[in-house]
Amino acid sequence: MQVNAVATQRVRGVAYACAVVSLFCAFVLISRMGLSTELTLPDIAALRFGVGGLVLSPILIRHGLSGLRPAEAVLLAALGGLGFGLFAYAGFALAPAAHGSILIHGALPLTTALLLKLFCGCGMERSRQVSLGAIPIGVAVVIWDGSRLSAGTVLMGDFCLLAASFCWSGYGLYAKRMGIPAVKAAAIVAGISATLFLPVYAALPGTTLFSAAWPDIALQGFFQGVLIGALSVFIYTRAVALLGAAEIALFTATVPGLTALGGYLLLGEAPSGASLAGLGLVTCGTVLGLRRAG
Repeated sequence: MQVNAVATQRVRGVAYACAVVSLFCAFVLISRMGLSTELTLPDIAALRFGVGGLVLSPILIRHGLSGLRPAEAVLLAALGGLGFGLFAYAGFALAPAAHGSILIHGALPLTTALLLKLFCGCGMERSRQVSLGAIPIGVAVVIWDGSRLSAGTVLMGDFCLLAASFCWSGYGLYAKRMGIPAVKAAAIVAGISATLFLPVYAALPGTTLFSAAWPDIALQGFFQGVLIGALSVFIYTRAVALLGAAEIALFTATVPGLTALGGYLLLGEAPSGASLAGLGLVTCGTVLGLRRAG
């Protein structure tokens, strides 16, 4: 009986992990698709923060700032909401989907390690340094590839994507330091991001949200605000509870490769040889690093 319970838990955990991978890949691809419509970067950001803030508002109303001071809550939102979202969308507007997944999701072990070293003085074992050494090489290859394309616009997008990775790493580390549960942290991030961004958005000239096609608005609003802004937090938290963070990280190591494949099939973006080399280095470095840490 106990064996069946363990097997059932693992099957459920794998299902949640596959959903996490699907959402991470779709975040890049659907955002790129949205930016190819009449919707602009501020429009998509307004949908993400507005819909996400509305969906998670009951949690924020019930729990408030969960013991955080206002400045701490704003910093949390600046990292996990405004900073991550705006840098990511800017990167998606300028760089291919393959670059997006490599420089955001693939670079997370590197950006997290750098922030830990910079702000906490935490190092890592020599063996893990060697195994993760492939990641910065892969990132450098992708950025070099971006420097050769589109008169520097792809390179600018690459730096925005890398900044988004740093923001997401910082958000995770800061939320852990503050001891905020994932769902409450997501509600704080969504609520404060909406409060800060929507008035600015309303004052911006040339926004096209209400003149865009309603199917595009509905798709981006549901995906960005509901699935990514709210539901993904629950799914990721549940997956970690069932399988553990290390095993979930191994699942998410497949995101760059799957996103590059999706970009080719759905968007017609064939990755260059340099992008494929960077993809291979980042993925190998992540997997080896996680196995040595396990």
